[in-house]
Amino acid sequence: MNKVSKQNYTLDIKSLFERGNLATKQNLPVMLRCIFILLFIGLAAFVVFFNIYEIETVAQLEAMQTETYFFNMLLAVLMSPLMAGMGMLAVKTERKQAINVISLFMYVPFILWLATAELAISLLTQVGMTLFILPAIYIFITTIFAKLLIADKQLRPFLAIKTSIQMCNQYLLQLTVLFAIFLVLFLIGMLTFGIAFIWVIPLYYNVTGILYNDLFGHVVEESQSETNNSEEAHFDA
Repeated sequence: MNKVSKQNYTLDIKSLFERGNLATKQNLPVMLRCIFILLFIGLAAFVVFFNIYEIETVAQLEAMQTETYFFNMLLAVLMSPLMAGMGMLAVKTERKQAINVISLFMYVPFILWLATAELAISLLTQVGMTLFILPAIYIFITTIFAKLLIADKQLRPFLAIKTSIQMCNQYLLQLTVLFAIFLVLFLIGMLTFGIAFIWVIPLYYNVTGILYNDLFGHVVEESQSETNNSEEAHFDA
């Protein structure tokens, strides 16, 4: 996993959406329950934040931009295992593995690695935003698989980020088109007062999960094969 070889993979956006729609039909109930859990945790955290600082008006909130920034950063870091869990729900669906709401919390033991990756990606994105918006978009797109690599393959944070970037660079144009489509879908979701999000958000996770499995899933089989071969050689010796 230290090197990412050139893939003989064709990123077919139409096929990804067809497979993503099928997966969404399969795991929608579990996905929606997990999304509601995430929303509840997020809303509860904001209620606590508002109560601590006694925020009652929008003007007060705007006057506390520094505190709000660090709170959002802290919340993103603490939620990183759950966000990785959301992505892995889609990956497991693609792999025909059983999923449930408990699966959302399976990656809490990796919180240190996931939080480090989340913090590093957030800081890189912030730097990109200060320079120009395009570097920030590039960081967002190319690091999309970093947390999945940590959760799925237990890569160290910076190796996961590097591996994700190396792989995504090979399909940067297609990935840009893919995320542009999702941007339009999210705008449609807002125009429908959030109703469309019931399908769009699970679809987003399923499409990215399927793509992750297409790009990195073979590594699981290769690594398992190498492990088995080394064990057989050791046994024979």
